[in-house]
Amino acid sequence: MSTICMPKSILDKLDRACKSFLWESSVEHKKQHLVAWNKVTRPKSEGGLGIRAAQDMNKALVAKLGWRLFHDHDSLWVKLVKKNNKVGNIHDGSWLIKKGTWSSTWRSIASGLRDVVIPSKIWVLGNGRQVKFWTDRWLFNRILSEEAGGLLPQGYESMVVNDLWRDGNGWRMDMITPYVSDNARLELTSVVVDKVTGARDRLSWSESVDGNFSVKSAYNLLTRNSDPRPNLEKFYSRVWRVTAPERVRVFLWLVGNQVLMTNAERSRRHLSSTDVCPVCKGGVETILHILRDCPAMMGIWTRILPPRKRRTFFDKSLLEWVFDNLSDENEYCESTWATMFAMAVWWSWKWRCDNVFGNNIKCRDRTQFIKELARDVTLSHRLHNGSSTSGSRGDVLVGWVMPTDGWIKLKTDGASHGNPGLATAGGVLRDGYGDWCGGFSLNIGRCTAPLAELWGVYYGLYIAWEKKITRLELEVDSQLVVGFLKTGVSEMHPLSFLVRLCHGFLSRDWIVRISHLCREANRLADGLANYAFSLPIGFHFFDAVPNDVDSLFRDDVIGSTRPRRIRL
Repeated sequence: MSTICMPKSILDKLDRACKSFLWESSVEHKKQHLVAWNKVTRPKSEGGLGIRAAQDMNKALVAKLGWRLFHDHDSLWVKLVKKNNKVGNIHDGSWLIKKGTWSSTWRSIASGLRDVVIPSKIWVLGNGRQVKFWTDRWLFNRILSEEAGGLLPQGYESMVVNDLWRDGNGWRMDMITPYVSDNARLELTSVVVDKVTGARDRLSWSESVDGNFSVKSAYNLLTRNSDPRPNLEKFYSRVWRVTAPERVRVFLWLVGNQVLMTNAERSRRHLSSTDVCPVCKGGVETILHILRDCPAMMGIWTRILPPRKRRTFFDKSLLEWVFDNLSDENEYCESTWATMFAMAVWWSWKWRCDNVFGNNIKCRDRTQFIKELARDVTLSHRLHNGSSTSGSRGDVLVGWVMPTDGWIKLKTDGASHGNPGLATAGGVLRDGYGDWCGGFSLNIGRCTAPLAELWGVYYGLYIAWEKKITRLELEVDSQLVVGFLKTGVSEMHPLSFLVRLCHGFLSRDWIVRISHLCREANRLADGLANYAFSLPIGFHFFDAVPNDVDSLFRDDVIGSTRPRRIRL
């Protein structure tokens, strides 16, 4: 499965084995497949079970070998495969043209490269000497030549990024602006060519946030369906998160797909001559009739319902009814209503099946039985998770905290109106007395929020270094960025170009402490970032407190605090 593309007949047999296991079917005893296989293999959030189809899984596994071909440069097998098959530059696809002399292994790897890896590759900028400026996907997953509409001058398509970058001046906008949109121009201002660390351009995977290839993301790419259909992600999220045994969740999944073998469904499949309810003889036996509207179950619901639900409980459609009740996590009878509802629905179906097949089990009080069952399920779940209640939360007061004596504190922040969207950053340096030592606002252009946060850190470190500060406390309100600064990121990460530049400052001859702080304690840096939206594109330094953030600065001076709800 992970080294060659297997024959379709073998893959079909694997799928049939999975289907038989799922529906408990065999050669001797055929059973109805309630849900189509192409729906079963969808992610759980889309109404499937997340079971992976063999053919797509095989292709995703083989694609991983293709990805490693361009990243595991020291692996012996990579060196041998490249040499034996004359693997060339990724911009030149001539070495991927299929030949009859190829081995089965290389034929499979080449298929994964053509169908998965190359269409989904993006570039992370280094020195800009390998990335094609107009034809490669490198700027927020867009190809700039597509915006030019085929109007590029002769020779432009062969230009690399470095050809349109001037050290010390930035992008050669006179050669770029006539052929790109305003959004692309603003996005360019947020990206730089790395001429400091000496990093090369590198390939990244567009289907993951961190740029690393994974079989899961490749499989999701291969099975992605762009056909319009209802978005039921919230519904199935409730189904799979409800506190109930797994068999109950699977039953609720069948309810969501509306495939229970009621008389109405059996009649539709020409397996029954009648669709009438065999219990009440008064209506069509639909899913909603069995679970709620049949008098046999309606009496139980009437006795079990909390008062707040009695007015609308019997008026909703099936999916709306299930979603509304599974969303109710309020405590009820030593359980939650969502759990009690799930158990009641499950047992309403079991009792109906027992009635049909003559396996009726006497139950003195079905209402009390469901309540006790829901209580036991909830208690078991809480014991399994190590506590009887979820973590409590409380309010704490946060605000400006003086740096350690002899240290300077740097606070930075970034803001983005979209992802990507118009973006800014800001930062402030203050000493142990809280006095203003310098601040800045940066109108970046257009980028994502994490990139805006990193630009704030970069310029803050730049200013601190230029001021010859030797002990610096850096505080950022983004835990993601703090993680980048403390542990680094892989070279394939889309933000690695700027993380490397920040690490270049951090590795210099000074002491920098990095920590996370709450947003409520970072209002001044946030104010400087928001102030940048009213300023021209570029960097703006302030020796004194700008009038627009003076009130925020004074709040810190007088020790103003704000409440923050945290887990205790």
